[in-house]
Amino acid sequence: MDEALRDAQGQPLPLLEWQAVKNGLQEMNIKGNDTFLTSLCTFSEVFEDSKRIGNSAQAHPVKEVVYSRSDYDGCKWWSTWFDCQKERPSQALCQEIDQFQTTLFQMPEMKTLDTMRQLCRFAQPTSSDSEFNLYSETEHFFIWLRLITRFRDYNLYVHYYLK
Repeated sequence: MDEALRDAQGQPLPLLEWQAVKNGLQEMNIKGNDTFLTSLCTFSEVFEDSKRIGNSAQAHPVKEVVYSRSDYDGCKWWSTWFDCQKERPSQALCQEIDQFQTTLFQMPEMKTLDTMRQLCRFAQPTSSDSEFNLYSETEHFFIWLRLITRFRDYNLYVHYYLK
């Protein structure tokens, strides 16, 4: 079924069926759960309790473990990671984060900023015409993707919240 039709019917395409995964570009080891990208946030309670981290002026949800900030320079994606807890996540949690992030960037929809813009047609709009939201979850995390389509800006934030 076409992704647009699935989304309109509230049946998002499992991440395992995205072209990059289907063609063997990334092996995923998900224990019985499908990982989806969806335009509907099912974990709004995560945002109820917040705290300040380091010198950041912005409050972060208490359950936020890490987030990445990525930009596309016209050739490739560059990412920077930020810890949101005093202690680093366990090795198993880091592997789960790495697996999601690697799979995400291997999707054809994330090949360039232009292909990401096309993906944004299916994402949740915001008050800005150049910013969109997608959501996902894995075994241990709720995940919020903030997609920004402006060139020469940070284009993607991926936030990982412990379930």
